[in-house]
Amino acid sequence: MTVPRSTLDPRLDAESSVDQTKLPRLTFSQWVQSRKWPLVATLAIVITGLAYSFWYGVLINHVNTWLTPGDIWSTFRDAHYVGWGAEGKIYRAETGLVTFPGIAVLLAPLAMLQSPLHLTASFPFYLAHPSEWYLLGPVELLLGGFVLFPLDELAKHLGISSRRRFVLVWLEAAVAWPVVAIWGHPEDTIAIALAVYGLLATFKKSWLHAGFFFGLAVAFQPLVLLILPVAFALIPLRRWPLVTGIITVPSVLLLFAPLVQRWGPTTLAIFKQPDQPSVNHATPWLAFATKFKPTSITTQFILKQYRFSNGATSAQLVPEKSGTIQLVAAGPERMIALVLAIVLGVFLVRRAPSVHRLVWFVAVALSLRCVFDAVLTPYYMFPALAIALIVAFQAQWWRTALVVAVGAFCTRVSYLHTSEWRYYLMTVGSLILAVLLAYPTRQPAAPDTSLDSPDQPSQDTQETSTGLLDSIERM
Repeated sequence: MTVPRSTLDPRLDAESSVDQTKLPRLTFSQWVQSRKWPLVATLAIVITGLAYSFWYGVLINHVNTWLTPGDIWSTFRDAHYVGWGAEGKIYRAETGLVTFPGIAVLLAPLAMLQSPLHLTASFPFYLAHPSEWYLLGPVELLLGGFVLFPLDELAKHLGISSRRRFVLVWLEAAVAWPVVAIWGHPEDTIAIALAVYGLLATFKKSWLHAGFFFGLAVAFQPLVLLILPVAFALIPLRRWPLVTGIITVPSVLLLFAPLVQRWGPTTLAIFKQPDQPSVNHATPWLAFATKFKPTSITTQFILKQYRFSNGATSAQLVPEKSGTIQLVAAGPERMIALVLAIVLGVFLVRRAPSVHRLVWFVAVALSLRCVFDAVLTPYYMFPALAIALIVAFQAQWWRTALVVAVGAFCTRVSYLHTSEWRYYLMTVGSLILAVLLAYPTRQPAAPDTSLDSPDQPSQDTQETSTGLLDSIERM
C-alpha cells in the first residue's frame, strides 16, 4: 500500500512503534492556529443559530416567540430518561426516537441540570420561551460545528490548498447549519464527524482507532453504516473481525437495556423506523412502504397568530384536535441502500481506487439513503453534500462552482412541498448530479495519496520513510 506522505505524521499515529515521548508536541496556540477557520466557522454557527432562534420570529414574523428546533426537545426528553436511569424505556417514551441512543447519553448530564436550575423545556407541550434553550441551544449548535474539524482534516489530507480550504469550511458550515439550527439533529453531524475521523484512521492503517471512531459514529446514527463497506475495502481481511468487534461494542452496550426491557418498541423503532409522510416529504417509494394502523384523534396545542384591526398581532397556544396520523415504515427501503453500499465495497476491494476517488465513493454511498428513502427531510442531504464538496474542491474551479450551485439548488428545493415525483426528481436528482459532478476525473496535484494493496507499501514511500513504514506494517 502506498501511504500518503501527508499522513506520515507520527504525532497522529498512536499505534506507531516510534517513541512518542521524543516527538514534538503541538502547543495549544499551534493547535488553534492550525484549526483557526473551523473554530471561527463553529463560532459563527453558534452565534447565527442563536440569533435566528431568538430574533427571527420577532423581527421577521412579528411573533413574540423563539424559533427553537422541535426535534431537539424530544431528543432532550430521551436524555432525561437516560439521566433518570430509565434508558431501557426510551423507545417507549413517545418521543419518536428511531436512531441509536448515543445523543441521548451525551446530553444526559445537561438534562439533569434542568430541575436544579428551574428551567423549562418545550416538551411535551410547545413553549414560546423555553428557558432551557439558554443552555441547550449553544451546546447543540457547538455539536453541529464539531463536524467542520474532521472535514477540514480530510480536505488537508487530500492535498487541498489552504486558500481553497478557507472557502470550503464556510460552505460546509452553511450545509451543516440547518441540521442543528432548524431541525435540531446534532446526532447526524456528530456521526459524520466521527465517521470521517474513522476514515482518516483507516488511511493511516490505524485499525484500532478506525474501529473506535466508527463504533462511536454508529452509536449516534446508524446512517454511517453506509460508509463502512467503503472503509473495509482498505482494511486487510485478517483485521476485519477485530475492527468489526470494536465497532459493535458501543451500540451493543447502549441497546442492551432497551432490547431487554422493551424488545417490541425498540426493534420497531430501529428496524422499521416509523415516519410521517404528511409532515415530511413523501417520495415515490412510499407506494412500497408498510403502512401502520392510523393513530386515533388526539388533542394538541397549536401556536396561532392573530391580527387585530389596528395592525397589532398576538400569538397564543390553543388546543386543537388533530385527525388520524398515518405512519409508514421507512426502515426497509433504507436497507436497500445498505445492501448496495456492501456491493460497492466489494467492487472497491477489487479495484483499489486512489484515496481521492475512494472519498468520492463515500459520498455515493451516503447519497444512496436519499435515493431509496420513502420519506425525506431536508437535512438528509447534508452527509452526501458535505463529502461531495470536499472532492469537488480538488477539481477545476468551474466544476467546483457547478457542484456548489447544484448543491445550493438541492438544499433549496428540499424544503418545497409538492407532489411525490416532482419533489423526488428535483431533490434527489440534483443531489445525484452534484455527486457526479464532483467525480475526480484526474489525479489532483496533491501529495502521494494513491492506495494499492493494503499490505504492500510502494517502493517510493519505503525509500523516504522506511523506519516509520516498518512500524505501521507491524500493526
